[in-house]
Amino acid sequence: VVACPCALGLATPTVITVSSGQAAKRGWLFRGGDVIEIAASIKQIIFDKTGTLTIGRPLVVEISCSKQPGKMLQFAASLENNSRHPIAHAILQKAQEEEITLLKTINSKTIAGKGISGELINIEGIIRVGTPEWIKNEGALWNKDIDRHLEECTVNGHSLVAVAHNNDLLGFISIDDQLRNDANSSLQKLRKLGLSLNMLSGDRRQSVERLGMQLGFNSNQLGWQLLPEQKLKQIKKLQIDGPIAMVGDGINDAPSLAAAELGVAIGTGTQIAKDSADLVLLGDRLEALPEAILLARETMKKIKQNLTWAFGYNMIAIPLAAGVLLPKFGLLLSPPIAALLMAVSSITVVLNALSLRAT
Repeated sequence: VVACPCALGLATPTVITVSSGQAAKRGWLFRGGDVIEIAASIKQIIFDKTGTLTIGRPLVVEISCSKQPGKMLQFAASLENNSRHPIAHAILQKAQEEEITLLKTINSKTIAGKGISGELINIEGIIRVGTPEWIKNEGALWNKDIDRHLEECTVNGHSLVAVAHNNDLLGFISIDDQLRNDANSSLQKLRKLGLSLNMLSGDRRQSVERLGMQLGFNSNQLGWQLLPEQKLKQIKKLQIDGPIAMVGDGINDAPSLAAAELGVAIGTGTQIAKDSADLVLLGDRLEALPEAILLARETMKKIKQNLTWAFGYNMIAIPLAAGVLLPKFGLLLSPPIAALLMAVSSITVVLNALSLRAT
């Protein structure tokens, strides 16, 4: 009567059920109980920059080094109309403000981490919109004056997009993104939880370093101008020091999200990022990340408490019911008391699990 396998059987699933329910109410979707366990064991977190630490709605702040800015913006916006990248949205928004008519695109091709190329109706040749380095490597005519102008444009840390028509460099579009209001406070909470933080981005060095300085990153915790495959290599290096979480929101982040022990997708990101992630944070709050990790740690703590109670109860109650104290002290549990203790053990485990609601 006194033996209570129910307590052992309830110790873990009740806590996982309550924890998953609490997470769902707050808009945090853990893809299984094992993900909660992984989240509790994370030692390092890697952040993508655009759309994760920033709001992901950048704006065009300058069009430079162009003799025909209207034509360049028309070409760029027409091509970027096929993309869902935040930078593409910024260029399209600028084109709408300028009331520029977009041209129909054919043979559009996206090169991950570099840019997009394609052809426009009634325009001969290939249009390319992307990183200055990629445009240069594709054969765009380049000289020292362009390099000098490029350096001047990057001093302020803005992201730069180059636009080329065949081998003719049309100019640069400077784009800036705003920091999330809760980015600083979220990172501070994560650091207080003892987590090591890194930021990897495909953006230029000046842009990444400027944001890193604002958010308290050390230089060795930053990575810039990284292609998706280079991000993967960085993740594998960091995994040597312990399990990591990758936080991202874009198509380029999907391979990294899948490779990390815990992939975290921000709810405002792309569908492929959500599909590749183990934890999806719905809404637009980065502070949900430290809160979710804290809930995962509290969940594991409750599971250990329940298992300790269930094992401890049986280790004490079963010998008592068997009469271990009867010869010397004359103590023996009666069946009614034994039944009551069995019920109390199960109730205690359930109540301990329900206490997660206060977390």
